[in-house]
Amino acid sequence: MAIEEMIIGTFSQAFKKNFYNELVIGKLAHTEFKDGVKRGDEVDVVMPGTVTMFDYDGSTLRDAELASLSTTKVKINKGKAFHFELAQVEVNRIYEAPDMQQQTTLAADYTSDAIKQFAASVDASFANLYTRAGHYLDDNGSAITLDADYAKEILAYMQAEFQRGDGKGHTNWIDGSMVCIVPPEYQFYLGKLDDLKYVESGHQQMAKGYIGRLCGWDILVSNNIAQSEDGVFYPLFGIAGKTLAGGISSDLNAQAYIPEKSFNRCFKGYGLYGVGAPRADFLGTVKISAPLTLSNRA
Repeated sequence: MAIEEMIIGTFSQAFKKNFYNELVIGKLAHTEFKDGVKRGDEVDVVMPGTVTMFDYDGSTLRDAELASLSTTKVKINKGKAFHFELAQVEVNRIYEAPDMQQQTTLAADYTSDAIKQFAASVDASFANLYTRAGHYLDDNGSAITLDADYAKEILAYMQAEFQRGDGKGHTNWIDGSMVCIVPPEYQFYLGKLDDLKYVESGHQQMAKGYIGRLCGWDILVSNNIAQSEDGVFYPLFGIAGKTLAGGISSDLNAQAYIPEKSFNRCFKGYGLYGVGAPRADFLGTVKISAPLTLSNRA
């Protein structure tokens, strides 16, 4: 296999394998890879299904209903591109590796940062969907100025809002699946609480960004939380995999070429994506300001 083909293949395989692990805000989303998409296409994303309970009076049960799957339309309207040059010495280093496994490992070095940047862009797009939030908290239109007590109280308030549901037995709270994503500034205030013990890793499926659990929320930290120009942040609250929706092109459209007047190989390509908020009732946000100040030391 030519080195060019290996690097392109490694890009594609590493992208599909590691992309989901790099998402933080995307943990709230059901995100699907889509084949053959073009910028501007609208794709269907099938959200997790629901069933309906009904009163039972002891008689024969009604006919079975088909479990309801909801489909949301997501427009593929954003993209990220890469274009880099690989010096001949680096190509030789990959080519001269003793076995295919080490060749692939070396080639993957050029994919990891690109995957992180792509996932960060998707996360930032998800974060900006806070305007669709069904549960919203502020201070009479102004931002809530955060301190440690407010940081915890907000989590408890949002827990109550999601648990209340529609008053007819339907709740927006699913034990073990509730996730909130906060900026590092919010984490600073949570760190002042004795009842939130930071850990190195949390649930295996959401280890990236995970700092602990409080008031029933698995808490993740992300730099990509939406922030306005005046420094106001919008932490997000929702249900893992059920609140937001995303469509991602499965092909990075990678190509290799050698430009004129050069012996180095160049690689270029792009990926497309789109996001949506089909379950606003499963989405919450808080308008906060979180100035960082150190405690006075005697």
